[in-house]
Amino acid sequence: MKGRRVLQRAVFLDRDGVIIRKAPEGQYITAWEQVEFLPGVGEALRQLRQNGFLLIVVTNQSAVSRDELAVEVLQSIHERMVHHLAQEGVTIDAIYYCPHDRNGKCQCRKPRPRMLLQAAEEHGIDLHQSWMVGDAATDIEAGNAAGCRTVWLRPASFDGESPPPAEFSATSIQEAAGWISGAGSRE
Repeated sequence: MKGRRVLQRAVFLDRDGVIIRKAPEGQYITAWEQVEFLPGVGEALRQLRQNGFLLIVVTNQSAVSRDELAVEVLQSIHERMVHHLAQEGVTIDAIYYCPHDRNGKCQCRKPRPRMLLQAAEEHGIDLHQSWMVGDAATDIEAGNAAGCRTVWLRPASFDGESPPPAEFSATSIQEAAGWISGAGSRE
């Protein structure tokens, strides 16, 4: 009789608006020189790792399908981002991206949950013990559809209209990491 495989917990993180600063509306991050890490990201991600979470980035990157960003450049940006975070003591376990635009019928573009489901399958993740952290309704919808718990990072420009249905909302990645890290003690 084989032993049961113990599933891991993960925090799924949107990239733009959660780890790095978003490009202005209608624009895209298309070069490493445009990458600006948000304050406290390294510390927050270290806290999540220390609490036993895998860190998985899931990001929509429609600039690829619009021919505004080559896949090789996107991969280079991600490699440099992982290297930068490693220098801060953070290990990113995987990055999944959807290259399709909003009009595509793909299953990977958030709010569809395919990137999270694929990561769960490939990394042995218990989605019900995992979290999706994002700054857009599509992030929260993807997390909810995958069966994750969710944290919405309120953008500074949020005007108070109906927020997405997340379990918790935070103003920073540090606040989100603190909430997630303490969630087990509140259950």
